[in-house]
Amino acid sequence: MTTILINTLLLLAIILMLSINLSYFCGKEPSHYAAIDDERFSIANITKGITTISNRKLSPFIPPFIPFRSTFVASPKYSLAACRIQKNLSTILLHLFCYLNTPRKFSKKASSLTTEFKNHLSTETCNTTHATHIATNTTFTTKLAIIRDPVERFLSGFVDKCIHEAKNKDSRCYGCDRDLVCVLKEQYTRFQMIVDGSLRSYSYEDRHFAPMSWFCDFDPETIKNYQFLYFGETEEQQGQTISDLMDVLDTHGVDNHTISHIFDELSANRTKHSTSGSEIRRKMGAELRKSKEAMRYLYHLYENDYRVFNLKSPFIYHKV
Repeated sequence: MTTILINTLLLLAIILMLSINLSYFCGKEPSHYAAIDDERFSIANITKGITTISNRKLSPFIPPFIPFRSTFVASPKYSLAACRIQKNLSTILLHLFCYLNTPRKFSKKASSLTTEFKNHLSTETCNTTHATHIATNTTFTTKLAIIRDPVERFLSGFVDKCIHEAKNKDSRCYGCDRDLVCVLKEQYTRFQMIVDGSLRSYSYEDRHFAPMSWFCDFDPETIKNYQFLYFGETEEQQGQTISDLMDVLDTHGVDNHTISHIFDELSANRTKHSTSGSEIRRKMGAELRKSKEAMRYLYHLYENDYRVFNLKSPFIYHKV
């Protein structure tokens, strides 16, 4: 029997099998196999999704745009909303919007926009401060998000949570006792599990160290709906952030007296969570940058944040 004949018979057999299978499915109740009329489930998007998942498993980098715990504040009166990213002035934003919505009630509860006060999450005090899923909400003309250098954000969180708070809470930062690599290794493992869907309960530390691109319901499309303010580490940069924020308030019709009060408060005071410029922050920053292992973990954790927010990555100039 020639090779051509064998190939012909094999082809006929395959065609026969396909015909049998197709006739089986076509004979079934059509409603059970109806096509889903949703672009999300198109062949192109399903293929793209499978490719993305495959790449995540192969890549050592923590991917962006993973749905995570997001909190928002809003002022319908001024058609203004903001997403709160932990360690990016999130406490300031909460107090600021509470003050915009209910200045008299706020003043009774707190003496300052930058001072912690009890029951600041209460509906009675903050009224309509809280909102959900603002990324696609057309009610608000401007949707704000504050971003900062990812490594500096990690350092700020580490000093605040793993050193200051850990003095009174031994279990804070997984009991790593000021060990940078220990915390980074634990977070890297936990974030991999969150990406894989095997970890659905988020720790206090997860919320403060998660990539910025995981917050705010960000995805490649919704991120375009936000106006970003950059929070730097120097006094000059932070002063510029405050000025930019005042410009936003002015654009949205906030009166000059209120803006002046907010500006004075933010310029003169810091929240108790602030670590910028402290000696321990400089010491931990120097220790971090000397450790190749720590820098390698940071690279894998946050390089995608540098890319998503178009920030200058320090890893280009640092061997990791």
